[in-house]
This record gives sequence, structure tokens and C-alpha cells, in this order.
Amino acid sequence: MFDPHCAGRRRVLASIGGLVAAAFAPPALSLPGNSRTPPPGERLETLAQLPPPPPALRRALEPLRGKAVLVNFWATWCEPCRTEMPALVSLAESEPGLALVTVAVADRTDEVRRFFDEHLVDPLLVNDPEQVVSRTWDVRYLPTTVLLDAAHQPLLRVRGEIDWHHDSVRTRIRSAATSLRTPRT
Repeated sequence: MFDPHCAGRRRVLASIGGLVAAAFAPPALSLPGNSRTPPPGERLETLAQLPPPPPALRRALEPLRGKAVLVNFWATWCEPCRTEMPALVSLAESEPGLALVTVAVADRTDEVRRFFDEHLVDPLLVNDPEQVVSRTWDVRYLPTTVLLDAAHQPLLRVRGEIDWHHDSVRTRIRSAATSLRTPRT
């Protein structure tokens, strides 16, 4: 049988319990932007290997041999992708040894061109309407960006939007892109 007085007491006790828990929570856990929040550059995960690029991506990478490459998987219908694209273009333009290749995942070519025209950017584009490239490289989130070294071997990956203007991101990209790696056999 339902007792409204008992239910009211439970709600009051639950509220008091929540307030007590919040009062004793460590301050670093309760404040956004606390000192324990890692810089965005730490979101770039080290990548040991990837399958060989499918033909469409391989053709786009070939003229960029000798340059590190950011391969950005995105779509015009993905708002975080649209938001970060100008910063990615800016990063690639500001680093002489770095190029940008965009992979338009499940997108229409006319929409992609319209977006680039509206934002006055013109990165190298690989259309991936059937998601061949993204499936080969196991891209499940948009945006996803992979950094390849000058020999086009994978170095780093970030899943999701990131602040490409942040110093920690630029430093990590610059450091990884210029590091010498032992060739794979």
C-alpha cells in the first residue's frame, strides 16, 4: 500500500544524501575546466598501424610523398566536422611540411564543394560515398583525423572534434610529423 508520508520522507532523505555527497566531493571533480583536465593535445592517440589505404586515398596521398599528412574524415551534415574544418585548413597552411586530405564520408559532392566555396577553403578531397576508405581504416566517428608521417605511415589519431588552434595540439602534431621513424619491414 502506498504511504504518501513515507514517500515524502524518502525524497527528503534522498535530497539530503545528495547534498552531503556533493559537499564532500573532491573539488577537482566538481569544477569544470579543473587542473586535472588534460590539454587537448593529449586526446591525440598514438597509432601503430593501419591497413594500406584504398586506391582513392592512395591516389590522393601519392603526390604528397615526403610530407606529413592529416587525413580528416568528415561530412557536411556533421556539425563538429564543419566547425573544425577552417582550423584544420589553417594548421596545414601554417606548417610547411604538412598537408591536409579530407575524406567526405557518405556525402554528396555538390554539398562538399558548396561548403568549401562558402568557407573559401580548398583542401585535397577524396569522396567516400560508399564508405570504402572509412571502413578500411575503421572510422566509426566523425570527425576522425589521422596523422601520417612523411612516408605515410600512421602516427596519431583523434576521434571527435578537437581545437586545432590549441598550442598543445599544434606542438604534438609538429613534433610527431617531424620525428624520424624506423622504416617498417
